[in-house]
Amino acid sequence: MKFSTRTLYGLKAILVLASRYGEGSMSVSHIAKKENISVPYLEQILNALKKKGLVRSVRGPQGGYVLSEKPSEINLERLFYALESKSFFEKNQVSQDGDEISAANVIFWQKFASSIEKGLSKLTLKELMDEARRLKKGKSVASSSTFHI
Repeated sequence: MKFSTRTLYGLKAILVLASRYGEGSMSVSHIAKKENISVPYLEQILNALKKKGLVRSVRGPQGGYVLSEKPSEINLERLFYALESKSFFEKNQVSQDGDEISAANVIFWQKFASSIEKGLSKLTLKELMDEARRLKKGKSVASSSTFHI
């Protein structure tokens, strides 16, 4: 599966904000430099996340962006749909005149997409960050917060 750079960079940016949750805002230029993303492109991505209610902007000399909710309240499905089009996981319809191989192929992709959506809906930014911290410390990653297809 291949995701757009918009989604890949959006995930990086929101993870930076999640890692700093409660510490104040972070400027677009700081996030862009830290994650090697162009400032204009990152501004577009953050504006899309803002429109979907995942981040909010803070004005002033110490302005920038912050998460609009706790990392434990933002699941990856919401993030994904804020960055990718809903059609990414659109359910294909089985044609009446298609053979059973064609129908089985469509059913496979429907079930595959449904499993991924279900997994993304169960995984929050907090759980993702907690697992990353455990991994970084060399501890085993708990399977309870990962999703399985």
